[in-house]
Amino acid sequence: MLADLIEVTTQDGFLLGGAYFAPNAAPTDAPPLKRRDSPVEAVCFFHGDGGHFYRKLYLDLGARLAARGIAFLSANRRGHDIVAGGAPGDALAGYAHESVEDSRMDYAAWLDALSERGHKSVAIGGHSGGAVRATYAQSKEHWPQVSAVVSVSPGEYDHYGLIDLHGDEFRKAFSWCVDQVQSGRPNAYIRPGIPWGSTWSASAFLDCFAPDNRYSVTRRAADLRCPALFVFGSEECGNGIDSLPVCGAAMRSLKTAAHTGMGITVEVIDGANHGYTGRETQLFEAMYSWLTAL
Repeated sequence: MLADLIEVTTQDGFLLGGAYFAPNAAPTDAPPLKRRDSPVEAVCFFHGDGGHFYRKLYLDLGARLAARGIAFLSANRRGHDIVAGGAPGDALAGYAHESVEDSRMDYAAWLDALSERGHKSVAIGGHSGGAVRATYAQSKEHWPQVSAVVSVSPGEYDHYGLIDLHGDEFRKAFSWCVDQVQSGRPNAYIRPGIPWGSTWSASAFLDCFAPDNRYSVTRRAADLRCPALFVFGSEECGNGIDSLPVCGAAMRSLKTAAHTGMGITVEVIDGANHGYTGRETQLFEAMYSWLTAL
């Protein structure tokens, strides 16, 4: 697995790291790989909430795509890890303090880096919260060099839908965050266990799940102006121990949207959980097949 470790600085001073896999970066002793052409030259991929660019799943995707002629950038967003350093001299950052809105600056910095490497047609994407950010950022920016979006297991950030899914648990968490912000404690931490297991600052929780549904993946998918692939695992969308209700909600609403001629494709990988454990190859094949069919 060969990759270049690279860094970029966002316009507001965040230093972000990533791993760039150049196309055709396959071991010389590897067997010939069946390749198909794709109009997409590179994929810029963001990790899930509280994660980081060097998770094995993302690095393996990068190595596989690069070996078939598509460059891959596994990139940190400012919401890497739960709490991390921010811009020099600034407050703490990391997922607990991140706004989805900030992803626009994070992707912009990485797109500049890919442009410097000669890539003119790029797909942006991500896993979990990174998938939500890819959809949101392109719906707002409409970058001309972004010709596709690859969104793996996004959740549906729907305020009233979350009340339907989690009832009083969500209401109490949201109300607590409102009280903290109004009391001058926006950075007070909460770990409610829903909509998924993570930690937020009060202000970040309110921003993420605001009643105006500003980050709804279904709402934003309607304004991408480019083809989009949404991939889910059957287990995260089911009712078993690996269920993640926000992903099931996103899958169902996006399947409905896929029939409206907006260029949306929804794939569900049988037996896959949110982390695609044991289904990594199927995830790669879904992404690669779609990218080469554009």
